[in-house]
Amino acid sequence: MSPSLPISWRMKRLYVRFMLAFLGHGLAKASRSDKIISKETASLRDGFTFSMGVMPNGPELHMRKDNRGLVKVAKPAGKPDLDIQFKHLGHAFGTLSFQEGTAEAFARERMVVDGDIPASMKLVRCFERIEILTLPKLIACRIMRHYPSIKITEKLVGAAQIYLGVMAGFVTGNKK
Repeated sequence: MSPSLPISWRMKRLYVRFMLAFLGHGLAKASRSDKIISKETASLRDGFTFSMGVMPNGPELHMRKDNRGLVKVAKPAGKPDLDIQFKHLGHAFGTLSFQEGTAEAFARERMVVDGDIPASMKLVRCFERIEILTLPKLIACRIMRHYPSIKITEKLVGAAQIYLGVMAGFVTGNKK
């Protein structure tokens, strides 16, 4: 990153990079610990690859479902089955800082989806479930079309599992 770039741009880029990594490790953990997310990811074919990033050369997230059915952070060898790209760093920052929801960002054409559209909807549902579990209700309600009723114990246990999984992924460098 060039030191001549504005500090606000560099901070946004760093934040988006962190949040994409958080989503990756969070989805990997939640696909094993949350019934709703594991049901969604189980319906993806083994070997399915997914990437999300910022155009043209911004931060990226790459994931793969292996032949054992586990979703992991891993860069695909070729073109991913599904590629979601934010058109601009500002769009990614707005979505990943919970100023607008994923569905709203898509409706406002802030991202481009290339590949398996039904799989993209499954992943959006997974990301919304992660938001439900990890965000305070006040924030999640602002960015979601519908906030489901959820028991506080389910929310706390789910959030704890996801946050611990993310921390483990960051600390150990484990690609889970």
